Amino acid sequence: MSRCYYHYCSLNTFLAIISSKSLRLCDLSKTNDYLERKWILDILEESLGKAFEENQITINLKEDYWYNEGIHNHISFILDVLKHYVERSSFITCFSRNGDLLSQWRAYGDDGKGVSIGFNSGLLSKANKKDIVYFEDVLYDLNEQVEEITCAVENAIIYMENLFEQDIVRISDNFNKYFVEEFDAFCEVVCDHLAEISCYMKNPSFKEEDEVRIIYSPYMTPDCTDKDLIDIFTKEKRFNNFVLKPLNYFARDDQIIGYADLSFDKLISKDIITEVIIGPSSRVTEEDIFFLLSKHGYNACDVKISNSKASYRLK
Repeated sequence: MSRCYYHYCSLNTFLAIISSKSLRLCDLSKTNDYLERKWILDILEESLGKAFEENQITINLKEDYWYNEGIHNHISFILDVLKHYVERSSFITCFSRNGDLLSQWRAYGDDGKGVSIGFNSGLLSKANKKDIVYFEDVLYDLNEQVEEITCAVENAIIYMENLFEQDIVRISDNFNKYFVEEFDAFCEVVCDHLAEISCYMKNPSFKEEDEVRIIYSPYMTPDCTDKDLIDIFTKEKRFNNFVLKPLNYFARDDQIIGYADLSFDKLISKDIITEVIIGPSSRVTEEDIFFLLSKHGYNACDVKISNSKASYRLK
């Protein structure tokens, strides 16, 4: 197993990472990976059916049931709710366990002109703080994805069971009937969790990428209080020698994009960067990388610097 997680990037991004000693977590909804987040919508119905069966809940997800204009059954309602949750901002940065993969060079390494930065996996995986930032393996296996969704559904069912027990004005003592009548409450709870796990699920056809992600999902809606937003926009969050900077924005083309920088400055002395692989179409030399690292305080002698072995050159 590799001891590195590799971040593919352009030379400009590489210089920014090395000089700022930070990784930029960008709004997933503004990236090329955004459509991948909607993958969960394609497998939700199967997972719901499995979870309901295992928990002995009888509900016809496609029965006529009016919610609002255009939504006349349960499955349409939960998909609509989840779609809105998935569209909320989450901020990510991505890594691969494979540091020299042609598809990654093409997609993320500036068509082979960039570099692949190898981060110490033990240190990087500590970029994890409950309810703030989490570090996750991307799930590609369909069975594992269904299991993850099923677990979220089961937790939401437990929430509904507790709600049922505490509801002293409920009309029925039949939990199954109560569940169907209060299905909108179930949807709000389960979709909040499903939106989170949608950040690390991808179509199985992308399995070659072998990806891991750092994910930051602050609760942000127009209904948030000023206090909550001030916390997101002004306060640093410190954990395990990482510092998550306040949320900020930049403009690119016709978009305004949110981001949060994750500083690893305190981990430079612990050699958080252990390897740099130069892209197959790059004109950068190993000396260029060595002296750049030295200039910015890295232990360049301890960083393995090499050229890609991929047989790929730009015409």
